Amino acid sequence: MLTHDALKRDTARRVHRLQAMMRDADLDALIITGQAAPGGLGAIRYITHAHLWGGGAFAILGRDDPHPWLQVWSSYQAVWSRNESTTLPERVLSPYEDIVAATANTAKDYATNSKRIGMVNMNKLMAIGTYQAFARELDGYEMVEVTDAFNAIRQIKTPFELEAIQQNGAILDSAMDVFVDEAAIGARYWDVCAAVEGYIKSFGAFWGRTKLALDGTPYTVPTPKDLVMAADDIINFEIVYESPYGYWLEMTAVFSFEPLPADSRALLDGYLAAVEASSAVAKAGNTFQHISEANDNALRERGFPVAGKHTPDCHSTGLDGSDGPNSFGSPDFVLQPNMVLSYHPGTVLENDRGFLISDNFLVTPEGAARLSPHHADRYYMQLEG
Repeated sequence: MLTHDALKRDTARRVHRLQAMMRDADLDALIITGQAAPGGLGAIRYITHAHLWGGGAFAILGRDDPHPWLQVWSSYQAVWSRNESTTLPERVLSPYEDIVAATANTAKDYATNSKRIGMVNMNKLMAIGTYQAFARELDGYEMVEVTDAFNAIRQIKTPFELEAIQQNGAILDSAMDVFVDEAAIGARYWDVCAAVEGYIKSFGAFWGRTKLALDGTPYTVPTPKDLVMAADDIINFEIVYESPYGYWLEMTAVFSFEPLPADSRALLDGYLAAVEASSAVAKAGNTFQHISEANDNALRERGFPVAGKHTPDCHSTGLDGSDGPNSFGSPDFVLQPNMVLSYHPGTVLENDRGFLISDNFLVTPEGAARLSPHHADRYYMQLEG
């Protein structure tokens, strides 16, 4: 059940899992670096539910203390975070002193045994000057980069997280109907996209983006503000948005006012066949490479000239748009049960032809299960002229 009380119970379970990792690694404390941007705040949000809107922050977790601390740069940000956070309100602070010193001092209060302090996102988000400041403040302590170990835990979704992801899958799928309702020849794309985003935000989402491609390539981008819809447009439309609880999903659909030309219909059917083939092999124990090869082979079998990849075929997703590996950088990564994949066959054909087909799937021992109502019939919708 998606309630704040259920979220608090779930974050407590997440903290417990992280503390087991800390004991195994002989860490007295954990410092998590966060930034207020998609892709930069999920690790902090994982154990505090704090949502950053600007600047940086650090979460601190002791090995045996169930309540994390949060140090944020802004007093306004601290008030907002206290209203939303699952940790104790008095542990959300905006220090008048230097935020690095305040964070380090909190971690040192815990670091009385091994003097080993785990660092999450140190190599990913932390500026060199901030690193140097931490090195000075933590002189005599060992700073241990544990981002991969942290991400390995949060890649395995809890029942609460899966319900929150399915909630967003339903929201984004129904947002496609808003696009259908608002679309009209001569309408500004910017206005139609704004209506879609307004609908998504009405459920409590904070930020995201809508994008599209009109040129027969899979490269979706925000449109110029004065671009209007034309009768012969073939629209590859993409939504990338967080859920009311912060879970990032991607979803696409193809729209046109006139019936799709035969070659475009065949190409779209080829990409949908690729999703069907690759989701069957996206099972626990297989690798990203199995998914990538299945996508390419499905299109080759239909006579399409595969030229390469324009984006990863998939990546783990959650409170960050990517909370771990992707098929580009880690083709040999072994899939685990209850991972959630942002799924978009990255195969591109000669001359950059292709459709971007995106949705989100749960890894199971039998294959990947779709986490939305966005089934194959929802990937193409004809608009009224």
